[in-house]
Amino acid sequence: MSVPDNEAVAGTINTDSTALSNTVSTSLEVNPFVGEGGAYDSVRPAYPHEAVAALIEAARRARGADALGQGGPLRAADIGAGTGKMSELLARSGLLVDAVEPSEAMRAQASSIEGVTWHGGVAEETGLPNDMYDIVVFAQSWHWMDPERAGLEAARILAPGGALAIVWNQMAVSIPWVHRLTRIMRSGDVHRPDRPPMPGGGFAPMTLTQIAWEDRMTPEEILTLGTTRSSYIRSSEAGRARMQENLRWYLYDHLGYAPGEQVTIPYATLVWLTHL
Repeated sequence: MSVPDNEAVAGTINTDSTALSNTVSTSLEVNPFVGEGGAYDSVRPAYPHEAVAALIEAARRARGADALGQGGPLRAADIGAGTGKMSELLARSGLLVDAVEPSEAMRAQASSIEGVTWHGGVAEETGLPNDMYDIVVFAQSWHWMDPERAGLEAARILAPGGALAIVWNQMAVSIPWVHRLTRIMRSGDVHRPDRPPMPGGGFAPMTLTQIAWEDRMTPEEILTLGTTRSSYIRSSEAGRARMQENLRWYLYDHLGYAPGEQVTIPYATLVWLTHL
């Protein structure tokens, strides 16, 4: 079937050797999500409660035992925030969030949530202030960054002792039918628990929490989900049609789902945490 989508390959660096400006990051080759068609927010899954709770606890530890009473609300920077799925969850939990996302097409899909302030910028040059944040979060975005420079930037904007979180949702590819689904969708999903991210910036060794959960989608929604993958966005018209045709065959003919029927998709969320 199809080759995996680079957006889910652990360790992939999608930047050049110099800091990306907002102008450069509008290139489809550098940032395919500038060409995302508007379906991302409606079909990409959010994050399980346990993952968000782990981030909040890390931010509280970074601030201190009485975090909620020291210096106002906890502050988070969500880098590569996409359409704001993680930003919204953090804000609804009481954090003040600065969301940094270079793609205007992605920012345009974000809902207006109190507590979230949006910024155009890139991980290596966020434009955020020094020593401000209790936690810096990369949710579904770290694989697009230069890990050395993005880590150095995270260290700059974190308050002393602040936490760094790198989070990935991925389909549970240890299950054969799910693995085949990800191959057809070119979604890869191969972030391995034995390969921790390696940010620059002098952080402590990373610790991992894994959360198993399930999402439910119709076959039609899964077809739309496939159109939000970076490989699909970058592909030719013929390549896009071929992927969708393969996916329709797999869902309707091979797996036997009816239109509108709920498909239960097992997921795993990897939450990597470290601190200064």
